[in-house]
Amino acid sequence: MNRWFSPSAHVGKLRNYLLAWTLGPIALFMAMDTVSLYQSMLQTTAAAHDRLLRATAQQMGDLLRVERNSLTIHVPLALIEALEGAGGSRMYWRVIGFDGRQIAGDGELPLPLNEQLARTPGLSYSYIAQLGAQRVQVTALHQPVEMSQGQGLALILVGETLEARQATASALLWAMLARQLLLMAVITVITWLVVNRALRPLIALRNELKQRSAEDTSMLASRGPEELQPVIDEMNQLLARQHELLQQQRRFVADASHQLRTPLTVLKTQLQSALCGDAPPQLIIPEMLRTVDRTTHLANQLLNQARLEQMRQPAEQQSLHMNEIAREAVLEMSPLIAAKHLAFSLEAAAPATVPGNAWMAGELVRNLLANAIRHSPVRGTLGIRFASLPERTEMVVWDCGPGIDEAMRAWLFQPFAAVKGVAGAGLGLAICLDIATSMNARIELINRLAADGTVLGLDAVVAWEHPSPPA
Repeated sequence: MNRWFSPSAHVGKLRNYLLAWTLGPIALFMAMDTVSLYQSMLQTTAAAHDRLLRATAQQMGDLLRVERNSLTIHVPLALIEALEGAGGSRMYWRVIGFDGRQIAGDGELPLPLNEQLARTPGLSYSYIAQLGAQRVQVTALHQPVEMSQGQGLALILVGETLEARQATASALLWAMLARQLLLMAVITVITWLVVNRALRPLIALRNELKQRSAEDTSMLASRGPEELQPVIDEMNQLLARQHELLQQQRRFVADASHQLRTPLTVLKTQLQSALCGDAPPQLIIPEMLRTVDRTTHLANQLLNQARLEQMRQPAEQQSLHMNEIAREAVLEMSPLIAAKHLAFSLEAAAPATVPGNAWMAGELVRNLLANAIRHSPVRGTLGIRFASLPERTEMVVWDCGPGIDEAMRAWLFQPFAAVKGVAGAGLGLAICLDIATSMNARIELINRLAADGTVLGLDAVVAWEHPSPPA
């Protein structure tokens, strides 16, 4: 059995499957979204810090003065204190004069590598410099300054170590992870509850099936949602077919045990009589042979009935030529016809074609023909006649026997019903009725009467109705 559909594990695996394929994509999307948001926040934080550095550099540029053709700057104490305590990072600043000499600030703050190539008034740009063991984000501003000889260009550098940025990024990351984990936990709980609630009908169906015995073929009481109900309906139909098969098996066992008990008992009695010398062997042995023949005939009919019940399941229909099937059945049973010196005729003006199963059709002809041979007197007549009418196709198996009593007609097709005064197993006509029903045909026994009402024989008529043409 497939492990996915094993009775003990399929519900749990389905739950895991639903949870994995529901929560997995959500978790993956949230992780990708977290990374994207984190990178976006890092860029936003870096832009904010860079704007602060640029604003500080511009503020220092406004403080530049030219005194006696010398560039000076007086940085207020409040600005210095603000720079020293900004966001927990160490701040550095430096002012380079017109001639490249430092005017004020931290001399260890590195100059930009492209400082000589980018001396454009008002231009600012950022770069990362290594200051000892620390990395520093630096903003450089080329500040124009008016003087008597014309316009000069000073360079202002404002730098910040990365502790504040890293601390801000870490705080943002942990806050975001906490929110995402909380959201994922809420989604997981809700999904778990929804999946378990959705699987309740399936669990109830499993429990009901688990508690059933092998003989219990009653309809399932469990109901389910619209998606599960077709499965329950199909299972109910399967149980109905199983019930029918069990009933057929029980009927077969009961019929076989009941019908075989009598001939076997008779055969045992005859054998004991022969062994004890109660009757001469020349009398006992023919009786034993007849008993064996009847028992063999009964066993064959029981087996045919069992096979017919197994073949009642829907199968692909074939186009059968009934006149050919009848001819083969007649050849098979010709020794029985010859034994009674019967005159046989097969009449088929045109090919009789009907839908059905070849074995079932042959068994139908053989049973009707055997019944006709059994009821025909020695040196009598019998035959098979086919007729293709506009509305139906008919097969008539006729004989010249005594016909049937009208009082017997109601139960003649019942199993083990035999015509009074004629030896037989009583299964032939029952099998014929089952086969005709399976082939969508009707079967009827009609006494053939003379003008004065005398019974001339029996006609077994099997009719296949032609489908009506579409309107």
